[in-house]
Amino acid sequence: MNEIVTGIFIWLLKMLGIYLGILIVLTLIIKQWKKKADVETEDIARDQKKRADRPPRYRR
Repeated sequence: MNEIVTGIFIWLLKMLGIYLGILIVLTLIIKQWKKKADVETEDIARDQKKRADRPPRYRR
């Protein structure tokens, strides 16, 4: 009986380790994705500001 409980406890620890590992990896992926999205947002805002600062073009 004691061996079964020990086996279940070790199995639960392994599952917890796998779960925490997946959480850490997903957190790192999301952090990089968010950082990349912020840079793209800044680039878009900068481009829009450049377009707004230009004098208007007149058609002939």
